Amino acid sequence: MMSFPPPRRCGPCFRLPKTWQDAVGQAVFVFGGVVLLWYELGHILSSYYLHLNGNGRLTSEEESEVMIQYVVAIYFAINIYGNYYKIVTTDTSKDRYMFMSSSLMPEGWRYCAECDLNLPPRSHHCKVCNVCILKRDHHCWFTGCCIGYFNHRYYIAMVTHIVAAALYCNIYNLEFVVTVKGHLSLWKFLSYLGPHFGLIFGYYGFYTFFITTMTTVGSVLFLIFTWLLYIQMEQLWYGQTKHERKKRIKKYNLGFLHTMRECLGTCWYLVFLFPWLPSPLPGSGTSFKLKSD
Repeated sequence: MMSFPPPRRCGPCFRLPKTWQDAVGQAVFVFGGVVLLWYELGHILSSYYLHLNGNGRLTSEEESEVMIQYVVAIYFAINIYGNYYKIVTTDTSKDRYMFMSSSLMPEGWRYCAECDLNLPPRSHHCKVCNVCILKRDHHCWFTGCCIGYFNHRYYIAMVTHIVAAALYCNIYNLEFVVTVKGHLSLWKFLSYLGPHFGLIFGYYGFYTFFITTMTTVGSVLFLIFTWLLYIQMEQLWYGQTKHERKKRIKKYNLGFLHTMRECLGTCWYLVFLFPWLPSPLPGSGTSFKLKSD
């Protein structure tokens, strides 16, 4: 019986972006997230709770609300950037498997001419990373690397927390935005689609322009990452990668819970709590059960 060595996994090391799209995506994700975190904690929060009352102190109720908001913000920040760190420092590439003859390759394996190696099922070559990726899902511009077998867990957890954080912040900011902008009207709705027009034509000042822009950015981020999360949930439901979703391949669909364990690990229900909680993957990424089996 032919045995296969486990895939190589390197130690933590950041990979520099290989294209300008990756560089821009990573910069927007990392530094944009810091700006949004400052906006929520340093500006919105102070506008609601950090005002001083008559004797120059916060009330006990205000202190409790401030503490809750800080805890929520820290939780989201740790899970978003922690999973981001795990994505970019986890090796998803395919080790070299040598066969004397193509007839000896197991069923479903293919030869990659670019890497000069044999690929197990569901693995593909990434032209950007210039390497073959185990169970490749897609190349992510926000992280500058591919999402594959060993880091798919962290991508799903990261996107889930981004959607939850964006939804929470948009709801939390609503009262403050109404205070600055007034109740919604047709003109105010249109101002969110093009915040700079109101500033150019003098309908509002720079501060209102800033609040309008940040509200638009928050709403757009929520829509973008909600769509990304929907794609991942659909793939989990049908047991697919992005390539298999495009090709409508469903031969690996053994049920939602099976796919959750396969992608997120045996302790899949813990991965959304903390990026460093152990959740071992059930295989090596070189073989997968088929629905026909």
